[in-house]
Amino acid sequence: MNALRRYQDAAPWRLGDLTALVDELLAAMGAAPDKPTTERTLRFYVTRGVVHPPYGRGAGSSWGYRHLVELLAARLAQQGGQTLDVIAAARESLGERALERQVAERLGPAFFRPRLVRNASQAPVAPGPIGTEWRRILVGDGAELHLAAEHPLLSDAARLDTVVRQLTEITHVPPQESS
Repeated sequence: MNALRRYQDAAPWRLGDLTALVDELLAAMGAAPDKPTTERTLRFYVTRGVVHPPYGRGAGSSWGYRHLVELLAARLAQQGGQTLDVIAAARESLGERALERQVAERLGPAFFRPRLVRNASQAPVAPGPIGTEWRRILVGDGAELHLAAEHPLLSDAARLDTVVRQLTEITHVPPQESS
């Protein structure tokens, strides 16, 4: 299960990245699906209750570790001949930890691959030593986002804007009304 949990640190993912990762993991364990997991497939699974909805809405939505486990479980169960109704009911009755354990047992310890991020040439960046250059981004009154200068988010303006906008909304404190 530890190998599966390594992916927890790589979350969140975009829709296409999550579906590609699931297919890569299934292929690595020798259980590649007959048809690739598409974005449309994942959206359909959400409508059927097989996978929880994403975090957020629209272009800013993201998919986390929970979704990875649910999607892997669904794809493995479908390969075993289970219907979507049975898979959705199992997801509800098992709970997150039991579902995670079930998926980890099916995948086995040897499935882990280092591709955790969108660009396979980029390995996850470990925190740098003290003295690393940091980029400070103001996200609200008294709130800043600190990113290491080499953080991949800094080279993706659209994602960075989304993160800053969401953090600004979260950290906004409405003015107190005077009595």
